[in-house]
Amino acid sequence: MLLLIGASFSLSVLAVRNLRPKLRYRLHMYPAKIGLFLLFPLFVLGCGEASIAPTATEDGVATVVLALRLPLDNLAPSRAEVAITAPDLAPMRRDLKIEGNRLVGSLTDLPAGPRRRFTITVYNSAGKMLATGAAQMDLQAGQVLPLALTLATTLAGARSEIAATLVEGVEMEMLWIEKGHFSMGSPGEEWGRNIDESPQREVSFAQGFYLGKCEVTQRQWEAVMGERPWAGFGEEVIASPDHPAVFISWQDVQVFLERINAAAGTAVYRLPTEAEWEYAARAGTQTSWSFGVEKNVLEDHVWYVGNTHETESNYARAIGLKKANPWGFHDMHGNVWEWVQDWLGDYPDAAEWDPRGPSVGTARVFRGGSFKDSIEFTRSAQRCWNPPDKGFSNIGVRLVRLY
Repeated sequence: MLLLIGASFSLSVLAVRNLRPKLRYRLHMYPAKIGLFLLFPLFVLGCGEASIAPTATEDGVATVVLALRLPLDNLAPSRAEVAITAPDLAPMRRDLKIEGNRLVGSLTDLPAGPRRRFTITVYNSAGKMLATGAAQMDLQAGQVLPLALTLATTLAGARSEIAATLVEGVEMEMLWIEKGHFSMGSPGEEWGRNIDESPQREVSFAQGFYLGKCEVTQRQWEAVMGERPWAGFGEEVIASPDHPAVFISWQDVQVFLERINAAAGTAVYRLPTEAEWEYAARAGTQTSWSFGVEKNVLEDHVWYVGNTHETESNYARAIGLKKANPWGFHDMHGNVWEWVQDWLGDYPDAAEWDPRGPSVGTARVFRGGSFKDSIEFTRSAQRCWNPPDKGFSNIGVRLVRLY
């Protein structure tokens, strides 16, 4: 079994006895695959994401242990560096020494405030990023945050959700999708279907991947690209940080990907393939929509022309307002179409592994339907396309991260 590293964060509370800061942590590993564990001081294992009130000991020290897994040789030869960023905090970097099975250091001069969110990134001595994640906690006046990471061996765990850093200070929530298989396309009797959704065939994936929980937002796009292509379009777009980035072409997205991959130091981000997108949209279902076929529940799940344009509010809505699909993804049905990697082409007859679509073409595919479209265009199997140099008010994007 691969030897892995566990790291524990010890939060010491000074000046206020038995104070219980809350810690919420989502983590991504480089280059190892992610494992997320939350452990209490006695190493009783629990899994998943949580907001925890640590138990205070008799000496007033509250402790939460978070296990991180990394191959041991990633930390060689003798030191690591932690970078801390927050929206109102100048970037801070602290060197940590490796002493036996511990990384030792401390963080001071952190600003007090409720629900403070920090991005913490660990590097090795060669400057290679090893781990990055986000911590959220309440910091009181007079509180300090010593940091001690204890190296240990842990069992591998299931990956779930991460807060992936696009550029410094800007994150994207992403969910892990396990490898598997599904029936891509639609059956002949499906209401609203098009002939280009045939033939329905079995598609399998050899590897899992992360996918954005929601669409790329205007805030994320502007932070990476330094521009606002949706500006100046009046009632077609609401300019707001949490609304989808629109008026972005497929070619624009390639530039966005180049920049965030450069920031990551390796090519980990890309567009989903058409098959990957539909696999995530269906989320284990085979009905027209992931929530079933009952139109009386549409309002809970979909932004489409029936609840936008016809109510004289013809624009995309903020991300994540409708219910998530069974795998936790929001807005897979409606709000904005989403660019995928593939050139437009006919589906083959035979089953496929990891399909990538045609190698050449004149139009790129987008999926999911939008606030401008009737409800049949928001089905899981629906396909649409445009030249790759065109962007519109109802086309956005959702990203894949490989590990």
